[in-house]
Amino acid sequence: MAAAAADPAAAAAGSGPGTPAPPTQQCNQSTQAGGPGVTNTMHQLGRPGPASFVLSYETFNIPDQIEVFYQGARVHNTGYIGDDINEGTGSAVINIPPGTATAVLVRVTGPGGTDWNYTVHCPR
Repeated sequence: MAAAAADPAAAAAGSGPGTPAPPTQQCNQSTQAGGPGVTNTMHQLGRPGPASFVLSYETFNIPDQIEVFYQGARVHNTGYIGDDINEGTGSAVINIPPGTATAVLVRVTGPGGTDWNYTVHCPR
């Protein structure tokens, strides 16, 4: 657990020392498909927890999984969503607990041929 406290992004991303930090975006900016495999992106919320924000997403017709981490702990998991019927269109209100971090890490996991996008909306 000490690693999570020292570097929550690295702990959530499963990366170790020497691994580059994931890219960072401001809230309300759309994040586009990073391709197959795992894509990690930090999103600045502008304030620490407790807070809540809306995560809107589109995973189209190939299922992808979207996970949200705050201070190294997973706070949301969509499971694998997206198919030819509903195309994975949706949104969720994400509640983050009290904390000191002002960012969340979003991890998208998808197979080959995947396409997705999502937006971490700024807390209200």
